[in-house]
Amino acid sequence: MLMPPLTAAAAAPEPNSAKQVEAAPPGANVTEPRENGAGNNDQCVADEPCSAKPDVASERAYLVETATPGGTMVRQGPDVAIGRLHPEFVTRLAAAIREARTSGLPDVGIFSAYRPPAYGVGGFKNKFNSLHAYGLAVDMHGIGAPGSAQARLWTRIAAKYGVACPYGVNNPAEWNHCQPTRVKMVQSDSPLVKTIAAQGPINPLNMFEAGKGLIESVAKLFASFGGSPATIERSDKSVRVAAHGKRVRVAEVQSARNRRSEHQVARKASKAKPVKLAAAAGERGARQASRHGSRRARG
Repeated sequence: MLMPPLTAAAAAPEPNSAKQVEAAPPGANVTEPRENGAGNNDQCVADEPCSAKPDVASERAYLVETATPGGTMVRQGPDVAIGRLHPEFVTRLAAAIREARTSGLPDVGIFSAYRPPAYGVGGFKNKFNSLHAYGLAVDMHGIGAPGSAQARLWTRIAAKYGVACPYGVNNPAEWNHCQPTRVKMVQSDSPLVKTIAAQGPINPLNMFEAGKGLIESVAKLFASFGGSPATIERSDKSVRVAAHGKRVRVAEVQSARNRRSEHQVARKASKAKPVKLAAAAGERGARQASRHGSRRARG
């Protein structure tokens, strides 16, 4: 993913390997649905009572106000890039940013939000696999460097509101990538894929509706990402060790197999040699006996 500037507040360019699309796709109207009224336990801060859900439009405005726009946000316009984030994700992000800004992270905000596949930005070869293309992922600014205390603080606060940073605080490229789900990749057969084109959503409301299936409850995400710094650190290490360990175990198995194969070949060779020698000795003995016998017959 994209690495935001850690101190600068100015817009920063993002790498782009595809043909640039400088304006928002024509005809892709950005709808800002308003969701007012009582919330439910799935949409509230962990361990705190629910109140009325905030107005999504005002929460989007807050995200725009607190953002440090990167290249793709500037190219679309921050209003469009944030307007295409899923409404539920918007309310969770806004709540997390509010608390983080009063808890030691005064500059926290969005660096990269919605990204159409046509921009060619991101780690996936197929940009339709990225959650950014469906308004279900952002990259954050103002949370410190990978592995920092600020990054750990943001991870804990975000988890309280159902925002997960699934790659872990120590990931050097993706520590600031956050989303409302543990799913990291949209599969090609997902209903979401049919709701967008290369340059953006065909209909944002249809994209939002399809995206509901991926959004997980606050409780689940808080349980997975809301632990203490030590817990998060252990989790990150366990993931790295597990991934590395698998490769090591495969290498060790292959090496052991090679060693066994070499030993078997060596054993076969060692067994074959005496047999050949014995056979040769037997042949020599037979020839000598034959010669002796012929001599006796002649004498």
